[in-house]
Amino acid sequence: MKDLSFHIMDIVENSIRAEAKLIGISLVEDLENDLLTLQIEDDGKGMDSETMRQAANPFFTTKSEKRIGLGLALLAQATREAEGKFEISSRPEAGTRIRATFRRSHPDRKPLGDTYATLETLVAGHRGVDFLYEHRRGTDVTRFDTRKGECL
Repeated sequence: MKDLSFHIMDIVENSIRAEAKLIGISLVEDLENDLLTLQIEDDGKGMDSETMRQAANPFFTTKSEKRIGLGLALLAQATREAEGKFEISSRPEAGTRIRATFRRSHPDRKPLGDTYATLETLVAGHRGVDFLYEHRRGTDVTRFDTRKGECL
């Protein structure tokens, strides 16, 4: 995956397969501390502790039609390559939160990519799912909330 917008697409598709009806996507560019944090939270089925422990293993997947699950493993690797941290928290029937923090200026940090096009694709393709999006860059904030009919 060449940029973070592809990771967003992949994780959100996982959330939708887990029957999420509300998905929050947050990008925070902390210029002062040289950090970029991507967080995706959903209200889907969640994972038990064993599934959560295995989720970033490339040879583990819950999809019966596949033998490997590279999405989270590739995001975890991307965070390590940019001196970052990758976290998963989840509970059955309580949703899942994926958080990836990168050193923003690191030369190996993947670019953001076209997050607006990614959001547009997700919203158009998944009627019945609400999306909250927030991108903070220093003091600038962009928000999008399908529950309120806001546009990008």
